[in-house]
Amino acid sequence: MHRSIKPWRHALGVAALLCGVGAAAFAGAAQAQTADYPSKPIRLVVPFAPGGGADSLARPLAEQLRGLLGQSVLVENKAGAGSNIGTAEVARAAPDGYTLLINTDGVAIYKDLYAKLQYDFFKDFVPVSYVASSPLLLGVTPSLAATDVQSFAALARRDGKQITFANPGPGSPHHLAYELLAREAGFKTGEALYRGGGQAVVDVMAGHTQVGMFTFGAVQSHVQGGRLKPLALLTEKRSALAPDLPTVAESGFPNVHIALRFVVVAPSGTPQPIVDKLQKAIQTAVQDPAYREMLRGQGFEPFTTTSSEAAGILREESRRWAPILKAANIRLE
Repeated sequence: MHRSIKPWRHALGVAALLCGVGAAAFAGAAQAQTADYPSKPIRLVVPFAPGGGADSLARPLAEQLRGLLGQSVLVENKAGAGSNIGTAEVARAAPDGYTLLINTDGVAIYKDLYAKLQYDFFKDFVPVSYVASSPLLLGVTPSLAATDVQSFAALARRDGKQITFANPGPGSPHHLAYELLAREAGFKTGEALYRGGGQAVVDVMAGHTQVGMFTFGAVQSHVQGGRLKPLALLTEKRSALAPDLPTVAESGFPNVHIALRFVVVAPSGTPQPIVDKLQKAIQTAVQDPAYREMLRGQGFEPFTTTSSEAAGILREESRRWAPILKAANIRLE
C-alpha cells in the first residue's frame, strides 16, 4: 500500500534541505573571504594624537605589514576621551580584519577606571599580538636630595608636603605606577595634574614639580644631558635599553613594576584564520632587524605574542590593577 507523506513533514524536509544548502553556501563564502584576506586596504586606528608612543609604533608597523600582506595599512588617529573615542569606534566595526586598533594594554583596566564606557573590552575585542613595550622611569628634578628609590621614599615620608608628583593623566600607567610605589613605600605627596607628559617633564626638569613617571624613550636625552635625575626603572628586571639603571623592584619594593605595553586588537568575531594571519605578519615584522633597531632607538623593547598569550596578559592586568584603583579611589567619568 502506498503511504502518503504528510504535508508538514514534507515542508520541514524541504526547509531543512534549504537551510543546509544556505549554511554550506555561507560557510563557503566565509572560507573564500578568509582565504582572500586581505583583498583591500586595512585601517589601523590609533586612539591618540599623532606623535605619541602608539602613533610612532603604528606608522612603521603599517609599512612593514603592507609588504607582508600585500595591501596598504592606513593609520588613522582617532584621539579623545583617554583613547576611548577611537577604541569605541573599532569596537563597532565589522569583524572582518579590515579595522584594527593599537592601544596600550591599560585598556584592560578601563572597566574599573571609567564609570561609563561604550564598549566592554573583553567582550568586544579579540587580541592579535603585542608589538612592544616602553619602560617607565622614576625621575626627579636634579636639585632634589634623593639619589635612589630608598632615599626618595625616606624623603617623601618625611617631607611629602614639599614634593609634588607631575601626573600626566588620571589612571594612566604613570599615575598607577606612582600610586603603587607610594602605597608600598608608605608615603603621600602632592599632585599636579597635566594633559599629557610633555609639560609634566618640562616642569620636573625646571623644579616646578619634583617627581614624575616618564616613558623612558621620551626622556632619554634629558637623562643623558643631566636635566632629569633618574632613580630607577619600573621594569621587573633591568632593561637592555639602560642596563646601568636599577629597577624599583630591586631597590626594595618587589611588587612595584609596570610597563607601557602596546597591543594590536581586532573586533570580536573576527575569524580566527584572519587573526592568525595578522599575528604571524606582526611577528615577522617585529623580528625584522631594521625594525627592531628602530624601535630600540625610540626607547621601545620589541616583543610579540600569540592571540591567546595576549589575552592572558590582558586579563592578568585587569585582575592586578582593579583593587589598586579601588584603594586609591581612582574613578573617571
